[in-house]
Order: sequence, then structure tokens, then C-alpha cells
Amino acid sequence: MSSIKKAVRNAAKFVMFKGIYPLFYAISKLRPLRKDKVIFAEIRSGVLTDSFRYIYEELRNRGLSPVVYYVHNNKGGMGYLFRYLILTLKMGNAGCVLLNDTCNLFGAFKFRKGTKVIQTWHSCGAFKKWGESITDLSFGESLEELRKYPAHTSYTLCTVSSEECIWAFKEAFGFGADNGCVQATGVSRTDFFFKEDNRRKAFEELYRCCPQAKGKKIMLYAPTYRGDADKAYIPEKLDIQRLCCQFSDQWVLLIKRHGFVKKEWEIPEGCESFAFDVSDCMKIENLLFTADLCITDYSSLIFEYSLFERPMIFYAFDLEEFYDYRGFYYPYDNSFLPGPIVKDNDGLIKAVAECETDRERLKAFRDKFMGACDGRSTERIADYISK
Repeated sequence: MSSIKKAVRNAAKFVMFKGIYPLFYAISKLRPLRKDKVIFAEIRSGVLTDSFRYIYEELRNRGLSPVVYYVHNNKGGMGYLFRYLILTLKMGNAGCVLLNDTCNLFGAFKFRKGTKVIQTWHSCGAFKKWGESITDLSFGESLEELRKYPAHTSYTLCTVSSEECIWAFKEAFGFGADNGCVQATGVSRTDFFFKEDNRRKAFEELYRCCPQAKGKKIMLYAPTYRGDADKAYIPEKLDIQRLCCQFSDQWVLLIKRHGFVKKEWEIPEGCESFAFDVSDCMKIENLLFTADLCITDYSSLIFEYSLFERPMIFYAFDLEEFYDYRGFYYPYDNSFLPGPIVKDNDGLIKAVAECETDRERLKAFRDKFMGACDGRSTERIADYISK
């Protein structure tokens, strides 16, 4: 980006966030408050995501008529500034607004008294650092930029998966110890895992997508992405051929790319009946239902998967590099993680061969980081909205 273009973008952002948005919100809030007006602000997605879907459905079942506004900006540029303006006008008389990601529009002005602002966040537990926790790392923005355009100052409730996670969210949001909006209500989308019918449908989807999985154990490989979100790429260090030679008689390998990664995984010749990139045909929640073993690295899906108390392996071949880039809220070792950590394919194959379920260890991890997720999280959040 040229220096002139960057200067224009920065100037436009400053004018909108410091002048236009606060002015338009002040005008729009002159309307009478509508306690029954609930807005779901989808920050990144063009569809209603799992962070919202069950709350949305529960509110409709209670007779409310929530609306969804899509803020996402897939084309780049400054179009999001206009969409923020439309959202600002919509929120002026709303009784409740929900978001599931960082959005600095929500710190551009002070919400009127009576409007509930709920952050449902898009992951459970407390794993990779973010927000004000990473201002000293290459991944994060500067503290000056975060304070100039704050994103988290207006929340009346932030839902997290357990009491243990509250401190990490407060740190990331830049909250003081006396801020009580971060609460262990549980995470709405985890209610999905407590419904037996969803388990049946997950296996039906698996066998439609991958008939070869019938009669085999399911090995799920679901790493996080590498690089920046807009240029995300896959960690190409998995030796699929060796895994195939060693385990194809009993297992199938299902690969799930992170949502930011567009390039499909290349399956080596001869491994087509063992390894499958199912990213485009199976949702992650259904994969977690069906997996007998989960191999990942730094993904927060480990918290949801812990609900099943099944074995996990952590393939962290670039741990030192990733730690310097992003950092973690807890030491990346076996005092925190509920499964073996391996650094190369030799270690991975050995760990899969010795795969055992340490129920006591997995249960302790689940209780610590997912203790508020009991299948009734959506109900509690809807009660807060409705009262």
C-alpha cells in the first residue's frame, strides 16, 4: 500500500470513528428504546454462525423477532466503514446487540442506558493470546492503536466456558479486576454436543461424505492456520504416506483446514482411501462428534473436544516460532495440555500407536476449562436478554 493511500485510509478511519459514528449514534438513540429489538452483528461471516444460531433460535421460540446484520467485508477496501454506519443507526434504539468477534465500532461511542451489549466470542477456553495480551508480540496491534480505537469497552456481558477463563478474557479486553461483565454462563454453541440426535446426524454426514470411514476408527487432523488471516496457509509437515502405511488397516485420516485457509490439502498418491480433506463437506462440530482421536497444534477446538473425554495429540513442530509470534495463556506443556506433545512425524506415529484415553486427566481438563458448558448455556444467555 502506498504511503498516500495509507494516509487516506487512516484519515477516513479517524473521521468516521471519532466524529461520524458518535454523531450518528447520538441521533439514532433519540428514538424510544425497544427492549424487544435484538440485533446479531456478524462481524466476519456472511451466514449466521454457531456462536449465534442457537441463541437466535431460542429467542424466536420465546416470541421475539431478532434480526441479523452482516458486517463482513470480503472485498477489502473501506466498504466496511459504510456498513458500520448502517449498523450504528440500527443499534440506536436496540434493547440488545450481540457480537462474536472484535469490532472497534463498539468502542466508538457509549451505548445508551438500557441497551445490553453481549460478546459471545468465537472460541472456548483460553489458549492462544489475543487483544491486549499480545501487544508485545509480532501478531498483535500496538497498545496505542488498541487504545485509540477500543473495541471492548461497551460490553454488559461476555460469555465464557468456565470460571477459569475469566482472567484471560479480562486481560485481552484490557479490563480491570472490578469489571464483572465476563461471566461463566457457558458457550451457547456447545449445547450442540449435548443432543443425541446431533450425534446420529454427524455420523450420517460422515458416511455420506466419506463412505470409506465405515468400520474404521476416525483420526482427525485439525491444525490452526499459519501466517496472517488474509494470507493463511496450511502447516505442510504431516507425513500422510507414513501414517497411511502404519494405520490404514484400522483408521481413516480426516483433515479439516482452518476456515481462513482456502487451498485444499494435497493427498499423496496411494493414500486416497486413507486420507480425506473434508473441510468443504463437514462442519467441525460434526467432526468432533465422530473423531476417536484428535490431532491438532494450537487450536482452541481442544476445549470443545474435551467434552467427549477422548484422546488428543499435539503436533507442535514449530512451537518455538509460534510462541514468539502469538504466545499462550498457559505454558504449552503437559501441565496444561491433556495429551502428548510431539515435534516430528516419528513422535506423531509413536503417539498414535500408543494412543490411550487418560480419563482422569481429560476430565480434569474439561472441568477446568469447560465447566460451565452443560447443555443449557443458550437458555441462560436468552434469560439475560429477555429479563
